[in-house]
Amino acid sequence: MLGKKENLSAQLARQLVNKIISQEYRPGDRIPTEAELCAEYGVSRTVVREAIASIRAEGLLISKQGVGVFVDPVNNSLPFRLGARSTSRLSDVVQILELRLGVEIEAAGLAAERHSKRQLLAIKARLRDMHKELRAVDGDRGRADFEFHSAIARATNNSFFEKFLQFAGPQIIPRQHFGSLRSNREADLRYRANLQIEHADIVDAIASRDVMVAREAMRKHLSASLELYRALYESKGQRGGVSRQKNAKDLRAG
Repeated sequence: MLGKKENLSAQLARQLVNKIISQEYRPGDRIPTEAELCAEYGVSRTVVREAIASIRAEGLLISKQGVGVFVDPVNNSLPFRLGARSTSRLSDVVQILELRLGVEIEAAGLAAERHSKRQLLAIKARLRDMHKELRAVDGDRGRADFEFHSAIARATNNSFFEKFLQFAGPQIIPRQHFGSLRSNREADLRYRANLQIEHADIVDAIASRDVMVAREAMRKHLSASLELYRALYESKGQRGGVSRQKNAKDLRAG
């Protein structure tokens, strides 16, 4: 079921694109019929048709008369996609965080400058979701964290920022691959508390429409994660001997 805070066809389109990106709908697959999508998401046929039309315009879907709507088997419109294999190595996580620094610092600044009241409320709601996820230790896998960053990207009112994150997917959050935080470990508790503070600082800066402070808050947050995983990568490499040299070569190759 979709919510009411955003255009329903846009919400549905985003969810369907996510299924294409995650390959729940694979290239060449027929997606559910209009009737099936209406029943699944609780929307009208008009909403479904608008969503499908927008995705088709992006080149992700093709229609076959009398047969149905299919994921484009060529799928040329998804040139940038990260799979589990490309986000399960520490060297790749470091490089992805460096890439995020280049994109999300500017996204935070633009969100501070351009956000609407509704978009700010959405960012704050995602912050609350993330805090709940972090407190529910066994359930933390970074999904709410990803939705928080996606809400900021959406608040830039430049659709390509959000598309970048959606193409990359939730796996850009390192905790997706390196485990949940555990409350019985002091270091994890400190890390969790710092995450909450860093994200709250980003929201405060965006709410204040302070572009420079928003950028700096996002830089501080992502840089802290980068330093953490870079140190972990170096630690693993020192214990790994030859593998450390290989991973270092991987980093330089990036």
